[in-house]
Amino acid sequence: MTKLKLSIKLLILFVLITSSSCSNKGNENTEDGSNDREERSGNSDDTTMTPEEVFSSALVQDILGDEEDVDLQYYLEEEIYPLLSTAGKVTIDRISSSLYLLSFQENGIQKNILIKKFFDPQNTEIKFERTETQSGPENQFLK
Repeated sequence: MTKLKLSIKLLILFVLITSSSCSNKGNENTEDGSNDREERSGNSDDTTMTPEEVFSSALVQDILGDEEDVDLQYYLEEEIYPLLSTAGKVTIDRISSSLYLLSFQENGIQKNILIKKFFDPQNTEIKFERTETQSGPENQFLK
């Protein structure tokens, strides 16, 4: 009988310790979750993207699938978007790690811009150059 009482006491003690530790973790998760929600709701004003940011994000992240090329996104926002804000069907193709082909329709005419990415050692920064070209992806790569 004493072994049974001891077993019951140990079982009750185990249940109490387990439930106590679970309730502490639950409180921590609740606090963390509410902080995350507050941060997300507090930053909801910051998540509204400008048309320029939507343009660059769609081309770089959605079409190219590159989450890390902030320099290219900035260049597209600052230099290319003003030129193409009224264009239709804009797309971008990566030709190499430093060369991109941007294709778009303007007034029903297909146009293309080559964008070259390079490093300027004198200023230690990434820069871009653009050149209009007549050859599109079909002419450039499918011969």
